[in-house]
Amino acid sequence: MAKKRCKIHYPFLRLIVFLSIGLTFIFIGSSKANEPWGIHVERIEDSGGLNRCRFCGRILNPGNIHPDAEAIVKDCLKNTLTDMGIDFIEGKGSGRYIHVLIYRFVERRGGNLAVERPAGVSFHIHLFDRDNVLKRVYVYEETQQALSENVLGIGKFLRRKARWVTARELAEEGISNGLLKFQEDLR
Repeated sequence: MAKKRCKIHYPFLRLIVFLSIGLTFIFIGSSKANEPWGIHVERIEDSGGLNRCRFCGRILNPGNIHPDAEAIVKDCLKNTLTDMGIDFIEGKGSGRYIHVLIYRFVERRGGNLAVERPAGVSFHIHLFDRDNVLKRVYVYEETQQALSENVLGIGKFLRRKARWVTARELAEEGISNGLLKFQEDLR
């Protein structure tokens, strides 16, 4: 009878070992996916001409940047990631991170209904995977225009509630659009 028990328990033991190894691999794989994304926001100052982005190589046309631009964009980034249910930490984190390079951030001069100068925001969102490998890039360059200057922009005009928006609102729009494009990569 002792031999029968050993034969019965041996396949059962193999099944337990097999399942535990499988669950370990599943846990390790899912823990990497659940690591928080690092976030890093910086600016590039206007050097008086065109520049190349040192991360993706695209052409930049730097302009004026509001003194609080980095804090505003970082706040927009944090709010959008929180709304999307994506964990994040300050800095580059454990290797995978979202990098925002601001090269123009001009606040509007005027009010909601009339402006001397509209708001304008330009930045790149770089999505880096482990080992600093650039995975995706999103470019946002927007200066609000009057509807009379661009009739084809009526969709934006209506989404913005037929008013002149602030640079912060443009930044929120750009961050939101960019992260929605990256949504699958961020999970």
